[in-house]
Amino acid sequence: MNRSRKAARYGRLAEEAARRIYDLDADHASWHDARTSDGRPVETKAAMLNRADGTEGRFRIFEDYHERLVQHGGLYVFIPYRARGRGIQVVDARSVDASKLRLNFYGAGGHRESKQVKIHPRRVFS
Repeated sequence: MNRSRKAARYGRLAEEAARRIYDLDADHASWHDARTSDGRPVETKAAMLNRADGTEGRFRIFEDYHERLVQHGGLYVFIPYRARGRGIQVVDARSVDASKLRLNFYGAGGHRESKQVKIHPRRVFS
């Protein structure tokens, strides 16, 4: 399985974990993954801690989606995990009001037409 497909599978597993941990309802859109019981949109961000190259993954946030999440009073759920076979081991979880994040976006990297920021897990969990 290629790296992109693995990342998508691990991301889906992290979303499922976030829904269980925070009792969220699945509600996929381009800019969020779930909703709280009172209807607030929630975007799950996952970062692999045991990547094959020896580095830790980052939580990647895109400016366009972030702005939309802030406008709608949304939340992020950050899930650092370790890959375990075909599954994941959730190491921690944290819910953060999107409007509380102070982010410096930079040029797009990847397939989306938006600026982005990559956040190290220590920034969220320290």
